[in-house]
Amino acid sequence: MIPVSLQISGFLSYLDPIKIDFSTFELACISGANGSGKSSLIDAITWVLFGQARRRDDAIINSHASAAEVVYEFLYEGIPYRVQRSKPKDKSTLLEFYVQEPGGSWRPLTEHSVRETEQRIQQTLRMDYETFINASFFLQGKADQFAQQRPGDRKRILSSILGLEVWETYRERSFERRKQLEADLAGLDALLEEITAELNQADERKSHLKQLEESLAQVSALRKAREDVRENLRRLETSLAEQKRLSNVLEGQLQAARQRLEGHSADLQARQQDRQQYLDRLAGETEVKAAYQRWMEARHELERWDAVAANFHQYENQRSIPLMAIEAERSRLEQERQGLVELDRQAIDLQNQKPLLQAQLAEAQLNVEQSNVRLERRSRLENELRELQDNRSVARAENEHLFPQMKELKERIDQLKTTSGADCPLCGQPLSPDERQQLIASLEIQGKEMGDRYRSNQDLIRRFDQDRQTMEAELKALQKVELDLRQQQRQVDQSEDRLRQIQKVLSDWQAGGALRLQEVNAILSEGKYALKERMELARIDESLKELGYDAVAHDAVRLSEQEGRNTEEQLRLLENARAALDPLKREIAGLEKQLTADEADVTQKQADFQQAETKYQAEAASLPDLDQVESELNEVREQENRLRMQFGGALQAVEVLDLLKARKAEKLVIKEDLTHQIARLKTLERAFSKDGVPALLIEQALPEIESQANGILDRLSDGNMSVRFATQKDYKDKNRDDKKETMDILISDSAGVREYELFSGGEAFRINFAIRLALSRVLAQRAGARLQTLVIDEGFGSQDSEGRQRLIEAINQVRPDFAKVLVITHLEELKDAFSTRIEVEKTGRGSQVRVVV
Repeated sequence: MIPVSLQISGFLSYLDPIKIDFSTFELACISGANGSGKSSLIDAITWVLFGQARRRDDAIINSHASAAEVVYEFLYEGIPYRVQRSKPKDKSTLLEFYVQEPGGSWRPLTEHSVRETEQRIQQTLRMDYETFINASFFLQGKADQFAQQRPGDRKRILSSILGLEVWETYRERSFERRKQLEADLAGLDALLEEITAELNQADERKSHLKQLEESLAQVSALRKAREDVRENLRRLETSLAEQKRLSNVLEGQLQAARQRLEGHSADLQARQQDRQQYLDRLAGETEVKAAYQRWMEARHELERWDAVAANFHQYENQRSIPLMAIEAERSRLEQERQGLVELDRQAIDLQNQKPLLQAQLAEAQLNVEQSNVRLERRSRLENELRELQDNRSVARAENEHLFPQMKELKERIDQLKTTSGADCPLCGQPLSPDERQQLIASLEIQGKEMGDRYRSNQDLIRRFDQDRQTMEAELKALQKVELDLRQQQRQVDQSEDRLRQIQKVLSDWQAGGALRLQEVNAILSEGKYALKERMELARIDESLKELGYDAVAHDAVRLSEQEGRNTEEQLRLLENARAALDPLKREIAGLEKQLTADEADVTQKQADFQQAETKYQAEAASLPDLDQVESELNEVREQENRLRMQFGGALQAVEVLDLLKARKAEKLVIKEDLTHQIARLKTLERAFSKDGVPALLIEQALPEIESQANGILDRLSDGNMSVRFATQKDYKDKNRDDKKETMDILISDSAGVREYELFSGGEAFRINFAIRLALSRVLAQRAGARLQTLVIDEGFGSQDSEGRQRLIEAINQVRPDFAKVLVITHLEELKDAFSTRIEVEKTGRGSQVRVVV
């Protein structure tokens, strides 16, 4: 990773925004007084990438700022990336991740949550925070971060630096594949058991098939006999059906004759009603003719008034123009008033909504504060969970070694107890009875100590698992809290926007709308609109009054003429009734004659139908019950079908035996192949485990790391110190021949060989510096450009002047291996040793940065 630029604002001691361009230099010294903010630059890089710095949560925000924000651009394997992290006060962290396209645009890589985006960054860099600071970052107070780890953790960090995590992926894939094959094998064994069980039923199946064949023959003969009986009954039933059809035909003819009788009777009644209506109409002939004469008189009067009104209509047309203008202005004012009334109603509704929205806003703000308080615990939980998992791994690893040791110790004790003689059965040396008992007692004490330690570890593992489940459940709940927090924050923003909109609408209404509504109401109620048109209308009405036209009398005559128009139709109907009366009398006489003939026909058809129905009922009473015969035949058929299906199933069960024999042989071959595959996968699991290929790769890498570290340490100590890594050591039990897995750091100097933990001060820093640079060099050789930046934070304070000069020489020596080297120091005498300086100064507005080339 090569830094390109760093932008900081509101972060720790940096209040005002600052930006550092790293593209103009390769080696630089970050200088300034203690507390000026030098180390905060490195904290900004680790915080923006991993969310970790010396302080967490709102503590990283400058006390005079509302939010902390860091934007970091870097190159990784030649590809530009940008990470932007911001933390507003009392709100959730925001994290964005981008990659630059060939065209120069930034494509987002941000995931759904901050945690998922941090995992995406770690996957891209192929390292977490611990590996990052242990490989090439000498953070203040953490220069010995790698060397101070426990032996097991040293191996884990080294494995991560060397990129050996892929072997664990291989082991997991082999494990999953083996579990799948074992499940397939279990299913195959169950299938083979089923096939064997079926093959053992061969004799029983053949005997059952023979019994079903005999029963089927008997039932088939019975079914054929009952079918013959049913056919005879069907022939009799066909004859009876023909008689029933004749009876139905006669019944239909009877119904048709009755319907004709009813129809002719209805027609006769209708014609008689028509005749009476015509007679009633002719009775009012005198009144109709008088009304017709009055209508004719009204028509003549209307024609006279129409002549007078011809001149009147000219003035009436002139009158419509001002009337239309007055009505148009009134309609416009009415429409404006309706709009203003609706706005008034809306203003009242908005005023009523304000208290509810204000209450919702207060509740949402309270929920946001509570969610932020709950989320503050997540980081602590994550750290506790990682520490818990590390402790569990140590206890489990120790038990994995203790179990075979305990088993071997028990076998030795049993062998000592069961053998007799003067020689030791284990080593062949002479052994007296007392010495044998002492040896057994010693081994039993050792075994008890191992057992106690084994059981103690088991208890620890169980407690760790319980605590882990509780923590994981709480972390899962906090993820939902984070999602709820985003929704609550959106609700706060929406409520605030809505309240602002309501206040603006109410202010605009009070400023103009309400006054305009009062003005329009006054104009409409007093009629103070279209005044010019109203004066023109009064002038026209005066001219109409001089003409002498009586519109009321004209309308009365017109109404009288309209009401009398129907007398013309009544006169025409009267004449039609007189013309239609004689033909109607002749039609009534014909219908009365037809009705007499219909009554005689109905009587005859009733007698024919009764005779045919009596004959049908007599023959139907003597016919046997065909439904009973059909039911008995169906029962026999169902019995035959059941037997036939059972016979087919039994025959198939016998025929399938040969197929099962062939299938069993085929499955046995598959089982043998699965067994071989499972055995090979178990071997692969052991090879891919941490004690397999990864351990061998670490063993191969350690000589190279030792060589690189010793080359640097030789320059730093003037040839007086060297380092060696020990990956195995003897157990405290002198009787054990195997070795204990470890990773101890052994230092050789003029006083001899000592463990790293016995060194302190300047010597310890030189050792750390050499090991850490060696790790970076080896990583650069093995993994290309994964780590190309070296940062040393306050590494010179523990050195004397000669040691400082050697460290500067060592930095210049390894400078070609890194694209960027940053050295942080507060010592003024070291500034001149670097051509480029990033000077940090503490001011009243926080820390400020200046790059001096």
